[in-house]
Amino acid sequence: MRGKLVILFGIDGSGKSTILKMLEDSGLNNTIYTSCLKNAIFEEELYQAEKMLHFTRAEFFSHEFKHVLHIGSVIYNMYNIVLPLLNTGKNVILDRYAICIKLFIELFLDPSCNCLSKTLECLPSPDLGVYLDVGIDTASQRILERSNKTGILPHYSESRESLMLKKEKYEIMIPDEKYTILRIDANQNIDKVYSSVFKILSEICIP
Repeated sequence: MRGKLVILFGIDGSGKSTILKMLEDSGLNNTIYTSCLKNAIFEEELYQAEKMLHFTRAEFFSHEFKHVLHIGSVIYNMYNIVLPLLNTGKNVILDRYAICIKLFIELFLDPSCNCLSKTLECLPSPDLGVYLDVGIDTASQRILERSNKTGILPHYSESRESLMLKKEKYEIMIPDEKYTILRIDANQNIDKVYSSVFKILSEICIP
């Protein structure tokens, strides 16, 4: 029996990565937790070229080009890693997926590149989406705390204005998705958010 494909998504600061890490230790049977951002094969090739040839991608490549590489990596990983797992009966929980990529394309790339969303149509539809619905203030505070902890400055797409744009865009996009999406209040303590997500997964995932 084919496994279930479940995606976690929400604006930056909603707790996606934190929840995914907590789920890895949950002991839920027959379930793999991963991210579309892991093992980005084509982006890794560009990174290796930067190191060998001593240049930075920002000097030569547009946001659009870098995003084409990201889309290609997601499609590659889906067909070569995730789908084989699903076909062996494993459940796969993904941090981010096609809806997140489409949102970024439409908000942050040149409008002429909106056609790139068409490439995502080859990806299989999830069995379930879990939307971590968080307020802008809570998300901004979490991003600031993370930045202070890691020393890594927030990405331009994590500004308060960008968060507002993303949240508004998700509200427009979600009703048009062709699979069930459950909304979780991600303003709560992260342990409560985790408990809500785990309860959903334990009900839908195959033992």
